Amino acid sequence: MQGDRELFSKNHCLIIGEVAQAHDGSLGMAHAYIDAIANAGADAVKFQTHIAAAESTPEEPWRVKFSRQDATRYDYWKRMEFTEEQWLGLKQHADERGIYFLSSPFSLESVELLTRVGVAAWKIASGEVSNSPMFERISDTKLPVLLSTGMSSMSEIDAAVERVLSRNLPLAVLQCTSAYPCPPEKVGLNVISQFRERYGCAVGLSDHSGTIYPGLAAAALG
Repeated sequence: MQGDRELFSKNHCLIIGEVAQAHDGSLGMAHAYIDAIANAGADAVKFQTHIAAAESTPEEPWRVKFSRQDATRYDYWKRMEFTEEQWLGLKQHADERGIYFLSSPFSLESVELLTRVGVAAWKIASGEVSNSPMFERISDTKLPVLLSTGMSSMSEIDAAVERVLSRNLPLAVLQCTSAYPCPPEKVGLNVISQFRERYGCAVGLSDHSGTIYPGLAAAALG
């Protein structure tokens, strides 16, 4: 792992390589991403942990039909699942490569799974900012929290930040625009300094631009 360096250090810019579900359900591809991210010099790898039965039903319609392989949204989530043993293998691989292992939970069941697997911190996806039961459960683990803020109002972000800080947990608030890809004029780099002043915690960027430039600019902003 990363030695004794704190996850949110004032003297180091934490770089997270996002896999999410780009592995497309392939365990081998997920492991390949860990190697690629470690070889690139990033500090952490991050996945998403979905459990179909906890998030969906076989009758759930597609919001956007993006998969020709899966008949339903439930089928897609099911195909993205890994077993607990497989998640443990991914975590061990990240440990062996000296990078932090992270994965965003999308249900209380996935929080429990990831607690057993062992994550370095909780990355809260933008769509879960107002998920009070999830915040309560992750707070019990005493792990740091990275909070994405896409689609959230300032009052919703305020409430989420208060939940975390009231439990004395290390927190990083990430500016995020939920557009895929995100055009340059909507990245919102100016919001990073606003978050720093408003919350007095670590801040950063969750970037969906598809280019390296917003990340470089965010790092330059400190």
